[in-house]
Amino acid sequence: MAYGGCLSYLTIIKDTLPILLGVERGDVGMERAILVVSTMAIILPISMQRDMADLAKTSKISVIFQCFMVLVVVIFSPVSETLEENGGLLAIASESVIETSTIFIGLGVLSFAFVCQHSAFIVAGSLEKPTKERWGMATSRALSLCLVLEAACGIAGYLAFLEKTQGDVLNNFLVLGGSITKAANLARGLLCTTMFFVYPVDSFVCRHVLVVLFFRGRRAHEGDDASVLNRRDRRIAMTLIIYFSSLIPALFVESVGSVLALTGTIAGSSLSYIGPGMIYLAVYGDEFLKKVEEVWGKFDGSTDTAPVETDVESSRLLTTRQPNETTTTESTATEQSFFKSVSWYLLLMPIWCEVAKMGKTKLKEFKEKEALKSPHINRLGKVARPSLQMVPANIPRVGSADGGLMPKFPTPKYGATAGGNKAIGA
Repeated sequence: MAYGGCLSYLTIIKDTLPILLGVERGDVGMERAILVVSTMAIILPISMQRDMADLAKTSKISVIFQCFMVLVVVIFSPVSETLEENGGLLAIASESVIETSTIFIGLGVLSFAFVCQHSAFIVAGSLEKPTKERWGMATSRALSLCLVLEAACGIAGYLAFLEKTQGDVLNNFLVLGGSITKAANLARGLLCTTMFFVYPVDSFVCRHVLVVLFFRGRRAHEGDDASVLNRRDRRIAMTLIIYFSSLIPALFVESVGSVLALTGTIAGSSLSYIGPGMIYLAVYGDEFLKKVEEVWGKFDGSTDTAPVETDVESSRLLTTRQPNETTTTESTATEQSFFKSVSWYLLLMPIWCEVAKMGKTKLKEFKEKEALKSPHINRLGKVARPSLQMVPANIPRVGSADGGLMPKFPTPKYGATAGGNKAIGA
């Protein structure tokens, strides 16, 4: 997902910056040269930073520029002219149909725009006070702003150009001329600047993935990339690998819409729709299996129809049921059994139950493994410091002639040694 973002940002720069510099459309060689020189001069130095918090100022600038860019698109889009030519908003809405051939492409683009889970842990760890309340406030405000900007730009762009709307809506303004083209070039400059500042964010995510994949250690796997990236040679090497692996394809990609659609359809959908559900089943596998057992009984979709043993002598004393009652009860049980069996496979319950079982087992193994590690305070959330045992103050200092008092020295409850913390349970 982050790699697709890097590729799409470079493609947008290649599509917008040459136009601002007066390069004619179709001059492929000059467009590629401008992309290489500009990104090496601006993006690479920013991407070489060690921590995500170093991008705070550039992130603020990119958000402000995006707001102004959307405002320019909304104000200068020829929406009123298009509505008059096509009979108004109601006529356009009545004639609009869902294009089955492109609906999944559109959903992929939307998924790409709203998926931010891949950088969530890194951004949360870069907060000054990483509490749940601050993180919830930051994410709610950010997603609300994204929703407003996305809806405003999408609605204005579609109502202005309808079926002719391009993947980069600013390209539609080139043929309008006059002040609209100047305004579009202004928005294009804001967009290009934003791409220069947004690329390093996804580059940091890619770099974090490389740290987790190729380096061992508890800190490296809990978002503390600084323990690995303090070495300048590692930081430079990984940043260059990510940069060139995204730059080379960007030199040959023509449409940013295809990149966004492909990235959003595969990576975005997995992160936003499939991944969270799978993680929930894995973490809360025990509770899920209990609920499934309450509804379906066994985990194979079958119902318990084994005959119940009864005492023959006692059964003779029971009142014989009427034939109609017996038939009704048996038919109801058969219908319920049929419904449960069908719904079991239609809802893909065998797959979800298998994921829950696997998650239950892996979570148990993970907890046992973590219990054997040395104490390590988590970087995220509210963390309570270990309580300290205070040495009694009124203890005579050893070897003191005046009977002085020993000062208070806090000592942790767990056995701290000069060589590090003792293992739990040691």
